[in-house]
Amino acid sequence: MTARIGKAEPWHVDVIAANPRAADIAELWASSRTTPAEAMRRGLEASGDCYTGFFDDVPVCMFGAAPLSILGGQAAAWMIGSAALDQLRVQKQLLRVSRVVVAYMREQYPVLLYNFVDARNVAAIRWLHWLGFQFDDPILYGEDQIPFLPFYIRG
Repeated sequence: MTARIGKAEPWHVDVIAANPRAADIAELWASSRTTPAEAMRRGLEASGDCYTGFFDDVPVCMFGAAPLSILGGQAAAWMIGSAALDQLRVQKQLLRVSRVVVAYMREQYPVLLYNFVDARNVAAIRWLHWLGFQFDDPILYGEDQIPFLPFYIRG
C-alpha cells in the first residue's frame, strides 16, 4: 500500500466526490453552500497547479493553490478528500509525500498561502499544522457564520 501525489485530472473529481469526507461536506456547505464536486471543479479551473493524492493508485484527495491576483505571490490553499482520508494508514503515508508539494507551492507563492478551515475539522487542522501552517483566532465565516480558523504560511 503506497501513497503518491500526481497532477490532478478532471476524472479524479468523480472518484473523490463519490465518497467525500463528512468533514469536507460540512465545511464546504457551511462556508459557501458548495458540494465537494463543485469545489474541486472550481479548484481545477482556478489553481495554477492542482494535485491529486493517491493511495494504491486510487484518488483520495485533491488540492491546490488558487492565485489571489494577477500580481502573484499569494494564493488560497485548498484540499478536499474522500472518506479514505479518515483511515490512519492513508493519512500517515499522504502526510509524508505532501510536504514536498507544499514546499513547491511556497516557492510559487512566496508572499502568502492562506485560507480558512472549519474549526470542527480537527483532522484538517492537525494536517495543516504538521505542514507548517499557522493559525489566527477563530472568526465567524461563511454562509452559516460559524467559527473558522484563518490559516496561513508565508514564504
